[in-house]
Amino acid sequence: IGINLVMFALGWEEDAGHFVEGMKKAWGIATIGAIFPFGAGYYSALSFGYSHNSALIWGLTMTATAVSLTMMTLKSLRLHKTEAATGIMTSAVVDDVLSLIGVAILLPIILAGGDSDTVQIDYTKLAFTFAKVIIFFVIVYLMGKFILPHEKGLKRIFNLEHGTYAVLGIFVLVFWFGALAHMLGFHPAIGAYFAGLLLKEEHFELKPEDAVDMKTIEDIINNLAFVVFGPVFFILLGSKIIFDMSILSEIIIPTLGLFVAILVSQILSAGGAAKFTGGYNNRDSILIGLGMLGRAELAFIVINIAYVQNSLISQSEFYILVFTTFLLNISVPLLIKGYTPFYKKMKS
Repeated sequence: IGINLVMFALGWEEDAGHFVEGMKKAWGIATIGAIFPFGAGYYSALSFGYSHNSALIWGLTMTATAVSLTMMTLKSLRLHKTEAATGIMTSAVVDDVLSLIGVAILLPIILAGGDSDTVQIDYTKLAFTFAKVIIFFVIVYLMGKFILPHEKGLKRIFNLEHGTYAVLGIFVLVFWFGALAHMLGFHPAIGAYFAGLLLKEEHFELKPEDAVDMKTIEDIINNLAFVVFGPVFFILLGSKIIFDMSILSEIIIPTLGLFVAILVSQILSAGGAAKFTGGYNNRDSILIGLGMLGRAELAFIVINIAYVQNSLISQSEFYILVFTTFLLNISVPLLIKGYTPFYKKMKS
């Protein structure tokens, strides 16, 4: 609930046209910003003596970007409406698609016990993944173009009894989009963000004498997102760490090695791609590189499949991947906050 409301609120503040323009710049950032962390994870595993299959799992775990944490940080620093913020969000959406395709291709290979000499790709499953991605964006387009503006659609709920049920209508929209995204393989937060992106002020036909106005509705949603439910997201994130002192000494060097490899490769690849393929200036390119550092929930899905469900990696590897993920996520707010004074001083 918390992260869906947070992402909806951020999407609602974003201009749809601005977002579409950002998507045109996002492909290079997302692609290059996914390939390099995958390679860093893959070769880090091999360098510490782990198997080829383990290396693939390390690479997959380090691929998808967690945009929720970054956007929350940018919001707190009043940087969420910058061009860099749009670049991070659009790139993360594309990166999420690429990561899903990577999981669809590589996990069946790993589960089948394949190695580099006997790679068998399930083309049916791959085609199905592509189809789900296309279906998601087609439904998003149809919702924004025809259903949301329709007088008998959600617009009717927004304006029922002088806006009394407007917030309820927004909740229906947020969780419907979240459920749709989940069914098609995305994180629900991606769906919630698009719900906010598509919702426009003209969908509300509120008058001065009505029960609520737009500012009241926005205040309610923002308070629910950033004050009430949003912080629970971070509590749950932190609760996933379980300290086992007996194993810490064994994993500290591989964890730090993987962390540094991802930190450097992600910032340089995403930041460099933002400058040279996206056309962003230096200060925005650095912020995009930092903003793409967080690891997404997909990392925990891959770890869960690999360790909990199928025992494909050892307990030591489980701790290495989990701790590296959290070190990266902790780095996001710290690095962005530290960079903000320089960002504001640098010329556009």
